[in-house]
Amino acid sequence: MGMTAMSYELDRDTHATRVASEGDRITLDAEISSGWSIGSAPNGGYLATLLARAIGDALDMPDPFTTTAHFLRVASPGPGRIEIEIVRKGRGHGTAVARLIQESKEVIRAISTFGDLSSLSGPDAVTLVPPSIPPPEACESGRAGPTEELSIADRVDMRMSPGSVTWKDGDKSNVAELSGWARLRDGRPTDALSLLFFADAFPPPVLNLAVASARWVPTLELTVHVRRRPAPGWVRAVFRTRALIGGYLEEDGEVYDETGALVAMSRQLARLHR
Repeated sequence: MGMTAMSYELDRDTHATRVASEGDRITLDAEISSGWSIGSAPNGGYLATLLARAIGDALDMPDPFTTTAHFLRVASPGPGRIEIEIVRKGRGHGTAVARLIQESKEVIRAISTFGDLSSLSGPDAVTLVPPSIPPPEACESGRAGPTEELSIADRVDMRMSPGSVTWKDGDKSNVAELSGWARLRDGRPTDALSLLFFADAFPPPVLNLAVASARWVPTLELTVHVRRRPAPGWVRAVFRTRALIGGYLEEDGEVYDETGALVAMSRQLARLHR
């Protein structure tokens, strides 16, 4: 990655250094940043971006088509080791598995398929439409959270659709849906890799429900499908939860770029943590 890209925080904080390579297995050293956290826990989208970037570099392919990350333990800011196994590398796609190890324990396991989104050809048929929300300057500024300790908010310029984060003021709407705009504060252009971060950067809509009192909504599994390279600039996103059962919930997301093109779709399984 060039000097210009490394001047942005997300790129610096997802950089890993290769320390060993043997056939299809690669080992890297990484430093988990404390700058993308909710409370003391690094954000799941940031961690998924870290592992996917390492996979993309190992495969030497530019774009994450699909990434699924299973969060086995809570990651901690500080050193970590990334172990990669290349499963298959073909002409159009490559797939690899990455494991994040901290203190001799596996913290996250991710699998990604990479390719080149600019080479796609074939028919289009999209019935989804971007959420109808005011422009960023007319939205509510700030990244809300169940805790005031949000270092992630210092790195994301977030503008929430008016009235969609009702739990922030204690007046819950019981509509587990929210939408808004986001971009990185340091001016980093939005690209395919950063969509993995944006897919988990917004506050959880489940907290709008009266029954969902929680200080933390940790992700157990996150899957992101990147559909096309985004235009640089703002992303417009909507997230919904339709089923909270026994304290566990699904969250579905749609991410659009500044032009209104659908660029990513996500689903995660999470749980309420009191």
